Order: sequence, then structure tokens, then C-alpha cells
Amino acid sequence: MTSFSPDIRLSNMPLSVKLLFTAVLFSLGTGYLFALGNIALKVGFTPEEAALKYYGNETSRAALEEMTDTEVSADEAGVSEAEEFSFDDLEEQEAESEPLVPVPTFEALVTEGHFHLFGYVSIFFICGLIIIFAAIPRWLKGTLVLAPFIASVLDIWSMLLTRFVGPGFAWLLVISGTIMALSFLLVFVISIYQLWFQKSEAR
Repeated sequence: MTSFSPDIRLSNMPLSVKLLFTAVLFSLGTGYLFALGNIALKVGFTPEEAALKYYGNETSRAALEEMTDTEVSADEAGVSEAEEFSFDDLEEQEAESEPLVPVPTFEALVTEGHFHLFGYVSIFFICGLIIIFAAIPRWLKGTLVLAPFIASVLDIWSMLLTRFVGPGFAWLLVISGTIMALSFLLVFVISIYQLWFQKSEAR
């Protein structure tokens, strides 16, 4: 087998390969736009909004502590006292303070994390496979291949850290998401330009 040839470039690809790469990039791009819309509707793009989603506000944290204390008391005193706990009490507290913001459980975050991480790996493997054929500096190519994978792992961990350690880790969630989005955008723009608008390089 021969080594990877530097002559294989996006601009030199056969028409069928150009069509394949273009279709994949536009399909992934459409999916990414819907993902961003989902984030805008359910989480938000600022650290404050991310912290509210995964850490909660004062009302939700107080509710969690009360539920934990109630469970501990029930374990100590018996099942009969556990039955006395009512979510009506939480609704009364909510009316007197901030709205109660539900925060995800550990089980929910694990489910969300494994689903997202497998999706991230699939998306950025395809993007990396395409961008290695781009005529760009080696440092930029390496960055576009590696950075989104690192960011995707940090994205998953930042959800757990924000939920169980503190709201300050919401910054990590926003930064990792921004790195992934910028990486995909650069791969998309560079690849489409070199596939269709850059002159084919002589071999």
C-alpha cells in the first residue's frame, strides 16, 4: 500500500465524491441548526441560562435539599412519615419565591450524555475525514480534527459538574459548545469552498 498522497485534495476529487461530501455536510449542517434551535429553546446560550438548567435556582436547590432531608427522615422514622411529604408544600414555596426550576437527575444526565457523545463522535469523525483532504496549514487541519473531540468530552463532563459541583462549571459547558460549533462551521465553509470554488490543483 502507498502512503497518503498530498495530491489528494478536495478540489481534485471526482464529481461523485464531491457530491457525496457536499450532501453529507449540508445534511449535518441542517441537523446542527436544529440542534442549536433545541439548545435555544430548552437551555440557552449563556452561562447563566446553562447554570439555571443544570444547577437550578434557589427555589429548586431548596426543594432538592428538602426532598433529601425528608427521605432521610423517612428512612429513620419509617414509611408512614414519608407518606406525609407532599409536593403541594413545594408549590406553596414556589408561590412565595422564585419559580421552581426542575433540574435533571444523575440518571437523566447519563442518558443524555451517552446519547450525545456517540452522536458527537459520528459527526466529527465525518468532518475530520473530509477536512484531512483540504489544502490548509497542518496546524489548522490538526486543530479542526482534534478540537471538537476534546470539546465534546468536556461538554458531557461539564453538565455533570454543573449539576453536582457548582454553577461555575456552566462556563465550561458554553465554551465547549462554542468550540464544537466553530469547528463544524470552519470545516463546512472550507470544505464547500474547496470542493466547488477552488481551482483543481495540477497533479
